[in-house]
Amino acid sequence: MTMDGDEGIMIIFGCKHTATPILEEASGREARVHLPDFEYRELPCLGSLDPLMVLRALDEGARSVVAVGCFQGRCRHLTGSQRAKAALGHVGDVLEEVGLDRSMIGLVLGSPIDQRAMIEQLAKFATNDGGDVE
Repeated sequence: MTMDGDEGIMIIFGCKHTATPILEEASGREARVHLPDFEYRELPCLGSLDPLMVLRALDEGARSVVAVGCFQGRCRHLTGSQRAKAALGHVGDVLEEVGLDRSMIGLVLGSPIDQRAMIEQLAKFATNDGGDVE
């Protein structure tokens, strides 16, 4: 896993109902203006985020990984955001056990209706070198 915050790109795992519309709409404008280089990996629901997916992304050289999904209680699959939060908690514990900073991972929750706020939260995550911004 890379420990140098300047290496690699930010990986965004996102709910297709929340993150995809935001990043597609903003990809040519705000996302590219306010965010560092990132790779987007769409999920059917943020609840399908597996801790191994996050660890693999970090192992492959990502400088940070952020999960983007619906506000808790607004998930079409009911508990997707809560499951993702639990998965990221497990990843954070593993990172700490091996001497890495858990701020390499984060969770951004919001609504596709408020694209600007979501992009701002992602930018905050990126400029703080990670960390939970929920």
